[in-house]
Amino acid sequence: MPVKISRKGQLILPAYLRRKYGIAPGKKIDILDFGDEMVIVSVPESRGRGLLKFRRRLSEMLAEYKEKEKRLERG
Repeated sequence: MPVKISRKGQLILPAYLRRKYGIAPGKKIDILDFGDEMVIVSVPESRGRGLLKFRRRLSEMLAEYKEKEKRLERG
């Protein structure tokens, strides 16, 4: 979903996405840079439980997702 960037470099997340991901004013998000693209991630509030560990790196999962999308486009 395209959104415009303001002159100050700000962007507006649509209300339905803020509700879906629990992003309220003051909530922190993280922007991950993967070279040719970036991903916005909602940062969970710390409750001393540690971090979620994935079996694979996020970059590997994104690459797999992109490849699937390319295959679907080709037919």
